[in-house]
Amino acid sequence: MNESIIYQELINFISKWVNLSETDIKALQSKLSLENYDKGDIIIKQEQICKSVKFVISGIYRVYQLKDGKEITSYFNYTSRNPIVASFVSLLKEQPSNEIIECILPGTVISIDYTQWKSLYEISQSLNTFGRLMAEFNYLLAIERIESLQYQNASDRYESFIKLYPDLLNRIPHHYIASYLGITPESLSRIRKTAVRE
Repeated sequence: MNESIIYQELINFISKWVNLSETDIKALQSKLSLENYDKGDIIIKQEQICKSVKFVISGIYRVYQLKDGKEITSYFNYTSRNPIVASFVSLLKEQPSNEIIECILPGTVISIDYTQWKSLYEISQSLNTFGRLMAEFNYLLAIERIESLQYQNASDRYESFIKLYPDLLNRIPHHYIASYLGITPESLSRIRKTAVRE
């Protein structure tokens, strides 16, 4: 698949939110690059400053933090849900990231330097609007995640996970899912067995 076809996938995604002119598209494409990752590749390291935004074309990516040697998964990024990959606090504040972003299923992303992305806001109202809509979208994802951890029990969080990430259950290691749910792998196994019986 050549670059122009791959870039068209991003154009198609943005076009679901806003109308892009040919000028918008040419300006955007001039700033894009492709990156390929293998399983286990670290895209953002802890304490590294995130300086780019990436759009998932293929593969699965995990955002997590290390707390007292324990991995706590915050999000999974892939095409069907949450395809924008970045450590957003690091990106927006220009400070070292508390998060690690890892490729867990090989794939390709489209990357754009965040400074260059922001420069597009000045020449394209549509891309400016898209940036705002994506900020709102990510805010809602964050609130959804916080409320899940605060107000749902482990079984309810598992049910929510299945609804939010239906494609992932049999594609990624279950200890990653347990980490996302805030439980041990053993607890996840018990919850899954109960869910099957029901």
